[in-house]
Amino acid sequence: MPDNGTRSTAGQNLFVVVIILGIINLVNQMDRVLFALMVEPVKNDLGLSDSQMGLLGGLAFAVCYAGLGLVAGRIADRWNRVHLIAVALTVWSAATAACGMSYNFVQMFISRMMVGTGEAGCVPSAQSLISDVTPAQNRAFMISLFTGIGTVGTLIGLIAGGIVLEMVGWRMTFIIFGAVGLLPLVVLLLVLRDPREAGSVAPASNVVWSRDVVSMLKRREIQLLLVAIPLLFTLAGLATWIPAFFQRAYGVTIEEFSRSGGAFLGFGLILGTFAGGFIVNKLVTRDARWEFWWSALSCSLAVVPFMAVLVGRDVQVAYYGLFGAFFLAGTGFGPAMACMHTVSKQSVRATAIALMMFASSLIAYGAVPAVIGVLSDSFASFGASVDDGTSLKYALLCSMTLPPIASILFLLASHRAVPSTAMTWAKHGTS
Repeated sequence: MPDNGTRSTAGQNLFVVVIILGIINLVNQMDRVLFALMVEPVKNDLGLSDSQMGLLGGLAFAVCYAGLGLVAGRIADRWNRVHLIAVALTVWSAATAACGMSYNFVQMFISRMMVGTGEAGCVPSAQSLISDVTPAQNRAFMISLFTGIGTVGTLIGLIAGGIVLEMVGWRMTFIIFGAVGLLPLVVLLLVLRDPREAGSVAPASNVVWSRDVVSMLKRREIQLLLVAIPLLFTLAGLATWIPAFFQRAYGVTIEEFSRSGGAFLGFGLILGTFAGGFIVNKLVTRDARWEFWWSALSCSLAVVPFMAVLVGRDVQVAYYGLFGAFFLAGTGFGPAMACMHTVSKQSVRATAIALMMFASSLIAYGAVPAVIGVLSDSFASFGASVDDGTSLKYALLCSMTLPPIASILFLLASHRAVPSTAMTWAKHGTS
């Protein structure tokens, strides 16, 4: 736990700050994963192809999430971050409800774009705020806590989403989840305040900000992380297709997957994210580069159980593989994001996080799901069956080449990190 107690530099309790922001992130993840559960019913109801569903699940969301994330990061470096998160929450909750009111591809595409637009303002602002009030040696733990609470939204979205879907259909499910997403808004505005209001953290001037951004983008470790982190998050991006794959390859219904597969995936991700934070929080006291090393390790290890999901024939084995893959990948999510905090200056930290989310959105949540949809249709055109999941399996197998590349990039980035940072953290407990 933080060496300076649980009070932040703005006089707020660190855990209260992280838990409230984590709940906002929970809503973020809950609304995001909901679409993955709806792939088959939306596809069948609207008469769409895998390529179109890949665009809706990936590109429509990711383009706005990525582009607006950069704008949100710049605003977060200058404006009140609590207010920015409140606006973002309102927009993406309304857009989630709008998905349930869509009756064709264009309407759904626009609704998904607006979901991405709203969610773009959450993570850069929240992580920047957390980083400002947390000692550097505890940063990986606090960011993992924030991320871990958020991953509970994946579990809720998959399990509760399946239950609600069975009761009221996919349209009302989107509308209900959009309305529920607004519940934390009042707590956010009443309880939290940006430390800049207390004068604890000063916003960067335009001159300082521009200079620091240019300097940041020239650094090799930043460049490596902007590719490595998205490739790690590829495993999360694949979640868009996992429910559909289980329905096709293993013959389970949406409701069955939401109860069983959703639980294995969700609990694996939650436990892995928290475990990664605890483990790396201990290891960085010996060497700060463990943030990089653990991220590299989690990438490659997660591929092994995921292969059991793709090539196995027993659905129970596949569920255990799903748990293992997301547990191992989850242990690296918090530390990987903490790497970006470690190598970026406070004056441009929200912008650095926004750049990270920009790259992650385009690659992990945008390009990869879209390309998988196109590859699935392509394999089907060459004779692979769509109904039994063969074409989709081949497409997903192609994506398994990406996490090992991320491992290599994290290791290369670790060599660019300053070795003395570990001793600085241990002796002084400062960023």
